[in-house]
Parts: sequence; structure tokens; C-alpha cells
Amino acid sequence: MTKSERVTSITLAFILLLTVINSTWYFLGIAKVSFVQWIVFNACAPSSIVSLLGLFIFFRTKNRIWLSIAMVPMMFFGTMGLFVFPWNSANDLLVQFSHIVMTINIAYGLWITLKNRDYKALGNGLLASVLTGIPFIAFTQQYCRIHAEEVIKILGI
Repeated sequence: MTKSERVTSITLAFILLLTVINSTWYFLGIAKVSFVQWIVFNACAPSSIVSLLGLFIFFRTKNRIWLSIAMVPMMFFGTMGLFVFPWNSANDLLVQFSHIVMTINIAYGLWITLKNRDYKALGNGLLASVLTGIPFIAFTQQYCRIHAEEVIKILGI
């Protein structure tokens, strides 16, 4: 990894961290949800935290598997969020900004892995992402289905 790629990775990670802090502050500080509700209603934050931890571990180990460890939940909650959530108000735009940042972080990690032709790391990272991300996605979707009234109230839908 070149110095400019490292700087870009750190910059993107810092912006991602700021979006996580902002959304966590809203859900835990303003909306006063429980920890489980924060994980479920703000699934972008835990997914992003896993991605940030993966980047940190990658910097320590140089093993590119960690760059794709959170791709499945980040794609589901971040990239798909661009098409599910509205774009009407300033608050909506802030939410969509975080989804854009998640998508850019995914793309950059993917680019670094593919640029180096490390297909094994990509495959293993995606497999780990599927094995951990799909149950997490299923849990959040089931919880939201059971607690639909809470979702509507807290998210203001």
C-alpha cells in the first residue's frame, strides 16, 4: 500500500467514524433507545465499526482479508440505504451522506484488494462477511418486523 493510499484510507475511515459518532449520538443521546435498539435501528453503525476495526487490523497485519470483512452488512445497510431512505430533508441528506461514505469505504477496500490481485483474501473476507453479516441482517430485519411501531416512531417514518 502506497503512502497516498494509506492517507486516503485513513481519511475515509475518519469520515466514516464521524458518521458513526453522529448517528450513535442521535440514537443513544437524543432518541434514548436501548443498546439493542441502537444496534437494530442504526445497523449502519455496528457494520461501520466492524469495517473500521478491519481496517485497523489490516494496517497492523497487512492481511487484506480484513478489508472485506464487513462488506456484506455495509452493502446491505449502507449502499441499499441509498435507495430505501428518502432524500427530502436536511436530516435525510445527513443519513444519505453516511450511506455514501459507507459505500465509498467499501469500494476503496475492494479496489485495494483487487489492485493487488489478492483474490484469496477477497474470497475469504467475503465468506467471513457472509457468515457473520447474514445472521446480523436477519436479526435486525426480524426485530424490526416484530417491533414495527417502535421503528416508525424512532425513525420518524
